[in-house]
Amino acid sequence: MPARDRTHYTGSYDARAKTVRDLAYANVDTRCWRCGLTLSEAQANSEKRIVWHAGHVYDGNPASPLLPEHSSCNTAAGARVGNNRRALNPSRRWF
Repeated sequence: MPARDRTHYTGSYDARAKTVRDLAYANVDTRCWRCGLTLSEAQANSEKRIVWHAGHVYDGNPASPLLPEHSSCNTAAGARVGNNRRALNPSRRWF
C-alpha cells in the first residue's frame, strides 16, 4: 500500500484541528457543516460510533478552512475524493 499523502497534516493543522474538535465537543448544539446534524442526532441514525473531526471545507485542499464534521461525513467525503482521483487517472496503480 502506498504511503498516504500527509500534506493535509503539516504545519498548524494539528493545532487547528484540535481547536475545532474541542469547540465542537464543548457545545452539544454544534452541527456538522456537511450534513447539518448534531453529534447525538447523527449517532441515533448510525450503528457505528461517530466522533467529531475537523473537516476541510474544500476537500483535497490543505489550505482549506476547517469546520466541525462527523467522522462518517468526513470519511465519506474522503472516499469520494479518492474515487474521483481514480476515475481521472485509471492507469495509476492505487494499491
